[in-house]
Parts: sequence; C-alpha cells; structure tokens
Amino acid sequence: TTPVGIIQFSKIVHPDITSGYTLDDNARALIALVLHYKLTRDKADLPYLGIYLNFIKHCQSSNGSFSNYVDEHGAFTDQNNHTNLEDAKGRTFWALGLLISEGDIVPSEMIFIAENIFNRAVVRIEDMHSTRAMAFALKGLYYYNLKKEQVQHRLLIHILAQRLVQMYKHEGESKW
Repeated sequence: TTPVGIIQFSKIVHPDITSGYTLDDNARALIALVLHYKLTRDKADLPYLGIYLNFIKHCQSSNGSFSNYVDEHGAFTDQNNHTNLEDAKGRTFWALGLLISEGDIVPSEMIFIAENIFNRAVVRIEDMHSTRAMAFALKGLYYYNLKKEQVQHRLLIHILAQRLVQMYKHEGESKW
C-alpha cells in the first residue's frame, strides 16, 4: 500500500508499481481492513482505511459511476473503456456499505465520505446485470441498511434479489 492505494500486482514479494491500482483491489482491501478493525480495534488500521476510501473516492466520476484502472501516477487508463467493470463496482458497494455499518467504531468523517460516495453511486445500481456484481451490491445495500435504513435501498434490494432469482430459474437445472 502506498499513499495512493494498494498496488495491483507484485513480482513475488516486490510490489510492481507499474501495474498501477484498481478500484476492485482497493475495495477488497477496504473490506478486509474494516473486518480486521472490527475484530481488533487496532488504531494502526485507520490510516489504511482512509487510503482505500480515498482511492474509491478518486475513482468516482461526477455522475456517480466508477472507473477501475488507475496507473502508477493516479491517472485513469484506457482499459476502463474496454473492460467490464461491474464486479468492481458491485464490490465497491459492498465495501462502502460494510464501512458505513461500522459507524459506531469508525471515525465519523470516514462514514460521511463513504455515505456521500455510496449515495452518489446508488442511482446506478439498477444498471448492473452481472450476477456476481448484483450479489456484491446486495451485500453493500444490506450493510448500509443495518445502520441507516432507506426505503430506496429496500426497493433496490428487492429488484436485485428478484433478478438473481430469475437468473437462477433461467440457468438452474435439476442436476445443477
């Protein structure tokens, strides 16, 4: 982890800064650190929570959507225009919702930032159609609602859950 975020790849134990950073990896790191902090209350986790949260904030555009790939200098790469980013976006909702749900132990300024990011992006959740992305987003909505229940979020939970059920019915077989 650098002051920008967690580096995407390494060569054995040596971080490869030329690989840049991803929203997906920083969302994963945020999830892991929130869970670690919940378990240990280790104050050394807090700066890392801030780094990963700020990376997510950096990846959000003014319309609420997210970019995934960031180069070593903090610029968005062309890969964002050619790769399916739904899983990264879904995992980001999960990470933000989980952080928000721990508002009793996480500094309020982090919760404020996470809520702003989440609420700017939530209008785009219905655009998701990847099974895994929707499942990740559902987790984020669930965690957010543990702390601050929102009618809009309950509606989105219902919509995404129904989509997953329909996908299962379409794909499922008796021997599956």
